[in-house]
Amino acid sequence: MIFDAGALVFGPDEEGRGYGLICARSDIVAEVVVMQVAGWHVEVEFDEDETHTRAAALLRLRDDTELRGKGHATRNPSDPDERRIGEELAGGRALMDIAQQLTAKGNAEAKTLR
Repeated sequence: MIFDAGALVFGPDEEGRGYGLICARSDIVAEVVVMQVAGWHVEVEFDEDETHTRAAALLRLRDDTELRGKGHATRNPSDPDERRIGEELAGGRALMDIAQQLTAKGNAEAKTLR
């Protein structure tokens, strides 16, 4: 049990496939709302030197699809050497690359369902 609100319990459904509100007392009528639990795994790796940061991102979907994105950032020589900022910029750009691919994949799959 994850959450107990008196007579209603938030937890897995009877088949263990999703989560929802389940009535814990027989004298209370409740609708069971089942939510599918989904997870994606994202990995981001960086390669850096004094002025350049490159990021490679990998997203694994539930259907075993792997989407890969790349991002790059260049530090202005007049800026302080703060690698964290280069990682954030390059990493964000790599994730935006994946976001565009994921959007295209979803749009293409939606069209096949029509």
